Amino acid sequence: MLRRSENLFGVTTLVLVISLFSFNRLIDAGVPRSSYEALMKQESQELGLYNHTDKVRILTNVNFKDEVLNRNHSILVEFYNSYCGHCRKFAPTYKLLAAELYDWREIVPIAAIDCAAEENNGICREYEVMAYPTLRYFGPGYSPSENENNYGSKIMTQNKEEIRSILAEFVAAENKTSNMSSWPDFKPLKESHTSSIPALFEGLDSLKKYVVVVYERENTTVGIETVLHFVRYPNIAVKHTSNSELAAKYQIDGSRYRIATVSRDGSIVPYGSLHETSLSYKETIESFLKSQHITEKPPSHHDNNALMRTSSSSMPHESTPEHEVAKIIDEVKRNKHMVYQADLEMAIRGILYNEIPKSSHIGGEKMTALLRFMSVLEKYNPLSNSGRALLKELASFTRKHSEDLSGGDFEKELQRLEKQLGKVFSSHRFVGCQGSRTGLRGYTCSLWQLFHYMSVQAATEDKSEDPLEVLQAIHGYVKHFFGCTECAEHFQEMAKRRHIFNNPTKDDAVLWLWAAHNEVNQRLAGDDTEDPKFPKIQFPTASSCPQCHKSTSSSSSAPDWDKEHVLKFLKNIHNPEFVNRYGVEDHEMLPPTLDKLRQKRMIGNVFSEMDMGMGMLLYGFCIVMLVVAFKLFAVKKGGYRKKPYGHDMLGKV
Repeated sequence: MLRRSENLFGVTTLVLVISLFSFNRLIDAGVPRSSYEALMKQESQELGLYNHTDKVRILTNVNFKDEVLNRNHSILVEFYNSYCGHCRKFAPTYKLLAAELYDWREIVPIAAIDCAAEENNGICREYEVMAYPTLRYFGPGYSPSENENNYGSKIMTQNKEEIRSILAEFVAAENKTSNMSSWPDFKPLKESHTSSIPALFEGLDSLKKYVVVVYERENTTVGIETVLHFVRYPNIAVKHTSNSELAAKYQIDGSRYRIATVSRDGSIVPYGSLHETSLSYKETIESFLKSQHITEKPPSHHDNNALMRTSSSSMPHESTPEHEVAKIIDEVKRNKHMVYQADLEMAIRGILYNEIPKSSHIGGEKMTALLRFMSVLEKYNPLSNSGRALLKELASFTRKHSEDLSGGDFEKELQRLEKQLGKVFSSHRFVGCQGSRTGLRGYTCSLWQLFHYMSVQAATEDKSEDPLEVLQAIHGYVKHFFGCTECAEHFQEMAKRRHIFNNPTKDDAVLWLWAAHNEVNQRLAGDDTEDPKFPKIQFPTASSCPQCHKSTSSSSSAPDWDKEHVLKFLKNIHNPEFVNRYGVEDHEMLPPTLDKLRQKRMIGNVFSEMDMGMGMLLYGFCIVMLVVAFKLFAVKKGGYRKKPYGHDMLGKV
């Protein structure tokens, strides 16, 4: 009996231990960690505004110094943010400029660097880029100097023709040095050149078969621009003049004829041009060169290397397949008012890993804005336990270093915490903010979602009595850290006009942000940055929330809102229990959803109905076995009483 009870007790214990072990294994099961850095690199490459099909030389942290510092050429660099709406609008102009000035590439290549790419944080921070897009001209032999604040010459216009003219002036003003011997002569035609044909060819190498003389009006750069268009032709030299008397010696009258070709044997042929622009002059001269079978020199080794670098750095290593994008968009279109966990996380990633680290120094009003924003982000974020721990430590770090903090310091601490805490984010792609093509929606869309989410959490949770806590933090963040300069200016103007700081309650703050977002949607409706599959509308629509609309109004008039129902609707869709987790890769990182909890309760009910009786019976049986074992083998009070055996009694008899 003892052995049977021991066996039964052991089996019961073993079953319980195995059950507990298995349960713990299920809880601890998770998805293997992945590299955040690699994911961000892939994302930035997919979002870049330029690729290998453009004439723009793409710069990164890998090749920036090689292309810009201590070179025998100048370079024009655009510092941009791929999610900046103004940058997206300017990109087609910059591509066209690069194509038109591709002939200039040996003297002044056209380049760009994406400051939205995490790997470029150090470059954009070092060059103190405070607005996007920013155009900087760097001359030959350029080397940065912190003491002199020498970070290139800013070009303050985004007009293509004006940029071309300013570049021509910069290039012509450069002092010639020994390592710039290959540069052409940008000086105007001298009177000594017109004394004879040999004088015109004086100083030119024997390969030059023709000199092309172009006439330009005073105070223009058409002549210099034309010279730059033909630096790659070894058989010709281009001279320019605004002196009508000198031009007349080559049969140029300034109206019918503005260009003349002069050969070494003395023949002069004048040509007309449709317009007094360098591009029109270029077209005329190229027709002449084609008739003479004169071609430009083949691409140099440097050109080939630059093209290879451009191609490899601009194309993603592993882009999201088109069918996956289509699948995500279909899902989002079916759920028009869903808020997605993936988008909220992508917004936080962009803030922490990209925007804040861009600042070279954070102090004064900017530091106050950062402290406020980190405080509300720490309180009202949707992240996992490790993510919340990260934000808590970052907020504490920022407070401790509020007197002296740079974006680089913030970035280093972020990387240290990431290594210490491990995986922080459950997703690495946009879902509800997925654009139908590259460059649309994305980060700015997700940032709005995060702002709304935080305002709703502040209104529903009792963590602060300040109704302006979130709005004040958002206003400061957009003003000092948001990468789209034009967007930030619009937001500040709107905040002032709409009296952002006159909201007496947390609910009023939620509605203010909602109304502001609708105003932005109205302003950008039909804009070049609008996604055709996700038009800018007034939200929520009548189909999403019929009660939010007091009456059915025409599409041309503003909706008549029922703000009480709008507030309920906003609180409902931003309820953490209802945030959609479609597209999340690692569900185990996040707290269980409402459905999971319901399933858990259902399993508990099923267990109670089917197995609770058997479980209690087994439990009672185990107790009885323990009591019996105790009765049989425990030491009784009063000492040990020896049990009489038959042979003892027989012995006495």
